[in-house]
Amino acid sequence: MKNAFNNEVLNSFSDINRLIFKLAKSDAERNDLTVVQLKTLYKVSSFPNIGLVELAEHLKLTNSTVSGVIDRLVQSELIQRNVSPADRRAITIHLTEKGELKLKQIIKEESDLVQKLIEIKQKLSEEELNQLLEIHKKIAEILS
Repeated sequence: MKNAFNNEVLNSFSDINRLIFKLAKSDAERNDLTVVQLKTLYKVSSFPNIGLVELAEHLKLTNSTVSGVIDRLVQSELIQRNVSPADRRAITIHLTEKGELKLKQIIKEESDLVQKLIEIKQKLSEEELNQLLEIHKKIAEILS
């Protein structure tokens, strides 16, 4: 009985994760990006002038992985690196005008993932959404 429950919980998380990744991948491929590049654009948009270490933490990736992603986004002229005036050793990252336009285009084209998130918000009550987020928070704390 215990194993069945464990498998059911793990399968539930795995299924949701796979479905979210599939939607994100569809959005990314439609816009000639990888999923990580797309997530990076969203994060940098939400946290302008973020540092590399902080961005890596938000994306839950290593600094070297994020550095490579940033390199490719800089080459695509979607992101720009700046030397921080407060600390010349620190680099901050922000979207270029082209990057902002690209992200707006992705959202405007009715991103598959964004549309499904909107649908979830419409189909669940505010109380259910709050419970879901609280449960996720507790599970994350337990797993950490």
